[in-house]
Amino acid sequence: MPIPDASLSCSLTTRMKPLTILHTSDWHLGRRLYGRLRYEEFESFLHWLQDTISAQKVDILIVAGDIFDTMTPSNKAQALYYEFLGKVSRSCCQHVVIVAGNHDSPTFLDAPSNVLKFLNVHVIGTACDNLDDEVLVLGDDDNNPHCIIAAVPYLRDRDVRSSSAGESADSKDANVIAGICAHYDNVADIAKTKQADLIKTHQRYIPIIATGHLFASGGKTTEDDGVRELYVGSLGKISADMFNDGFDYVALGHLHVPQRVGGRESIRYSGSPIAMGFGEAKQQKQVLLVQFGAAEHFNNDSSELNVAPNSITPHAIDTTADIEVAQVKKSVDKLAEKTAKKVASQELPFMDDLFGFDEPSDNEEVAQSTAIENTPVEQDTNNQPTSTDAVTSNEILHRDDANQMQVVSLPIPKFQQLAQISGDLTTIEQTIRALTQSDSIWLEVVYTGDEIVSDLREQVQAMVEGLPCEVLKIKNTRTYNKVLNQQQTSENLQDLNEMEVFERCLTINDVADSQKDSLRDAYGQILYNLRHEDKQAE
Repeated sequence: MPIPDASLSCSLTTRMKPLTILHTSDWHLGRRLYGRLRYEEFESFLHWLQDTISAQKVDILIVAGDIFDTMTPSNKAQALYYEFLGKVSRSCCQHVVIVAGNHDSPTFLDAPSNVLKFLNVHVIGTACDNLDDEVLVLGDDDNNPHCIIAAVPYLRDRDVRSSSAGESADSKDANVIAGICAHYDNVADIAKTKQADLIKTHQRYIPIIATGHLFASGGKTTEDDGVRELYVGSLGKISADMFNDGFDYVALGHLHVPQRVGGRESIRYSGSPIAMGFGEAKQQKQVLLVQFGAAEHFNNDSSELNVAPNSITPHAIDTTADIEVAQVKKSVDKLAEKTAKKVASQELPFMDDLFGFDEPSDNEEVAQSTAIENTPVEQDTNNQPTSTDAVTSNEILHRDDANQMQVVSLPIPKFQQLAQISGDLTTIEQTIRALTQSDSIWLEVVYTGDEIVSDLREQVQAMVEGLPCEVLKIKNTRTYNKVLNQQQTSENLQDLNEMEVFERCLTINDVADSQKDSLRDAYGQILYNLRHEDKQAE
């Protein structure tokens, strides 16, 4: 969103309130952890989010999918959802945009959408037949437009391609990607047409923000985060280049690790707000504050709660000629950026996350934009768990003065402490004894010692007796122990996913290797159909 050049700025007269957007996703309301209910955590997060919206004076809240963990959420999960929306509708937040994820029932989310519109809550559960319905112009009470939202939900297989008999995996992949890209391109065209009309009417730039719930190429996940494959055979992974350059910011959901896509600062996953598994226990969870406005008014003091001041005067556009100049400049800038990204992508991994960026070279100058990223909370070299209740301060992840935008990470407190402890019995006991948390900690213990331990559970339970710890899961990686003593194996269905169970069935039934691949593909299609069947639909 480049600003007009200096010669035009003296004639700028239009002032507008800065636009503040809060990007979050993957709440998974109702999710359990090894059978444990987590409603207190979800409720605490939603209370924190409500307070944050008020403190940051958020104009628009975007939730990029997976609001619920299942297509048939419990009454408690629904109550948390609707109570939150009711409270936020009475806050400073003028609009809430919610799109469905792959865990959500599209029809369940859509059912109350006409009622929620009266609260300025805009819900897109299903890919719309008329794509105009996915393009929302959001403004204030006086109908002054803030921005345009391309509210694209999770695009299911049937939304992006038609299946045909005998179709190869490569053909399916190409068709899925082509269908997703076509959907975004069509939505972008509609959004840019509306943007041009609004710019002419209001004589200032109107940003376009897109949403998505998808798996970007190179995306990082953790072992037990519960992130499902979106398409059969891991198809449909989207690259950053496939998003239209007209999008000023793309708010993504699905991956629980906060990260940017393809090195693009304006295409980001916010990540899940709480750890969905012990593999995420060391992550600092976050929501993203995306701010548009005049760059000189951005406050870089990240120790303050409000990163940007309450009143920002963005550059306005005074004439139709100025609009055309700004639009041409934007196209040239984005073309140059895209070319640079393609060159850089030959040397850099396609996606990098908040936990490690390539260091700039010694002679590289930091100009008007900066990128400051979080580092993960780690265990030390002695396997001692680090403090998990410390919340880091707000951090500016990206600031682009030329495009009048900055992205700020707001760290989320940990409402339930999790810790994963691994090692032999001595290491496990020393680590448990070193825990100093006064609040309850949920533990996952992974035994990696060489000795066969038949009473592992009893010994671990004795270690935590009298401590504010609760062991939710004990894993024994001693493979040959299970082979030598099958009757005492601790493996159960809770330890296995559907494909692992199927693999054991193939082994037990001595299925020929030549038949396994076709059976796996057929079973994968069955799983996909079961997971994506919307039982709420008539």
